[in-house]
Amino acid sequence: MRNLVKGDYSFIRNSLFERLQGMEPGLALITGGNDSGRSSLMNDVANEQNIDVLNLGLALSKELMTVSRNERPLMASRFLSELANSRKPLFLDHIEILFEPQLKLMIIQSLRLPARTRLVIVNWPGGIEGEFVTYANRSHPEFMEARLDNEVVFKIE
Repeated sequence: MRNLVKGDYSFIRNSLFERLQGMEPGLALITGGNDSGRSSLMNDVANEQNIDVLNLGLALSKELMTVSRNERPLMASRFLSELANSRKPLFLDHIEILFEPQLKLMIIQSLRLPARTRLVIVNWPGGIEGEFVTYANRSHPEFMEARLDNEVVFKIE
């Protein structure tokens, strides 16, 4: 994979700071390690830059609580599209809600939308296999696999 940055916590932290200095739009995924380690890394970098980390699961579930089950896919897509309205970098944590089958989202494509106009850094809860990102096992209803394009993957080893 051409856009893979591997290293320990400190190396990935410094690499994220470098990426933020460029402020180029795009999607960056943080993988490897454990979930709390990735969250800690995101919070560390975001706090240093005076940027909030969005708990996507909490924010989106609040939006979806008031709409019917049938309206949830549209509301979720709209919510993700509205994230593109700012030029500030966006840190997304706890994105597991996006994998809910009832939302019928194409997750990577949905994350690419706000990344057109800003840097989007995501705590990716799944894995990376070659040129693909994955989530869950193939037999699981939330399984997802998508080909990476120009995304940068920061893998904590």
